[in-house]
Amino acid sequence: MGHQSLAVFVGSREMGSQLDAELDNYEVVTATTTADAVDGFDDESELQCIITDHDPPAVDCFKLLAAAPADVPVVVAPQHGSSELATHCLQAGAATYADRSTVEAGVSIVASAVDHVRAERAVHDKRIEEFSSLVSHELRSPIQTAKSGIALANAECDSKYLAQVDETLTQLDELTANVLEMLDDADSTVELEPVDLESVIENAWPAETLATLSMPAELPTVLAERSRLYQLFENLFRNAIDHGGDDVAVEIELSESADDETICLAVSDDGVGIDVGRRQQVFEYGYTNSETGSGLGLAIVDEIVSTFDWEITITDSDRGGARFEICQINII
Repeated sequence: MGHQSLAVFVGSREMGSQLDAELDNYEVVTATTTADAVDGFDDESELQCIITDHDPPAVDCFKLLAAAPADVPVVVAPQHGSSELATHCLQAGAATYADRSTVEAGVSIVASAVDHVRAERAVHDKRIEEFSSLVSHELRSPIQTAKSGIALANAECDSKYLAQVDETLTQLDELTANVLEMLDDADSTVELEPVDLESVIENAWPAETLATLSMPAELPTVLAERSRLYQLFENLFRNAIDHGGDDVAVEIELSESADDETICLAVSDDGVGIDVGRRQQVFEYGYTNSETGSGLGLAIVDEIVSTFDWEITITDSDRGGARFEICQINII
């Protein structure tokens, strides 16, 4: 028998025990209510699958689908199913739907559905790994070769066109790096640790810029993952400079929550701001209103915020620019 991953079954303990015996690759833990299952989501390191039978109000698959971690597949196996319920479940985010009410061997049907989800996930992970390797070796290597050629050409002649090509190659390299970071983030478990906020912000601020950064004299230690937190600030700073100009003024603001356990942090600037109608769109992958933008920077910010279970909103700053406020940040 191989490594056993954790699966949570929300339903009767009898059914949970049957599934535990049927599923060789999983250790099945049974929760009798949605609330009990949600409480167990705090530790997702081994959680690979969630299974539920649809029997409201005690067990409601739609509440479970809304509360489940985005990267954990949910198998809905109702006691009394219907085509309408199947459609609604799949639209709500279920990985698959197994109607065990239509056959006698209901446990086997559910076990087969879970194994199918596991197999699909393995194929997906393999494709991500192959694509990541392709991007890393087949794209980044030629970009670096081309940049080396530009550097040699610049030593022999002076041309504005070489500078333009070099800038384009830099943008391509940054885009490739962002894609690889997205792939790594999607395939790795986040391990939260105490992180010095001031150190991360200072390191993320670009060294060669005329823009200015101001922040409080003292910043707290927060619970996060350092590399992702660095990327979050780096992308927010880059966004402010790209849209506000090289002389944009960026400010870090802090406000404490009523519980004294979390804070809100805002990154604001005096640039052009973001129209109200675009404040949700800017977090979408590929969306940009800039000729040189990749449409990934703020999407990655939103992804990191979600990974940390924080919340982010966009408003106008007091100086007319954009203000990104991030809340529910746990402090140490």
